Amino acid sequence: MAALKTTLVLLLIAFAMLASVGAVRVGPCDQVCSRIDAEKDECCRAHGYSGYNSCRGGRMDCY
Repeated sequence: MAALKTTLVLLLIAFAMLASVGAVRVGPCDQVCSRIDAEKDECCRAHGYSGYNSCRGGRMDCY
């Protein structure tokens, strides 16, 4: 049972690392941080990314 818990925790950590590493700041999209999610996704796609990941402190991160 302990091995299963350890494996699950390691998988969760690995997933979190992959999600954070995949995000890239896209400066031209910073101006759409205050807009709806569809517009954020559209900006990221227009700059060659799959979509919007987060917008913290006015900095747009796309994946």
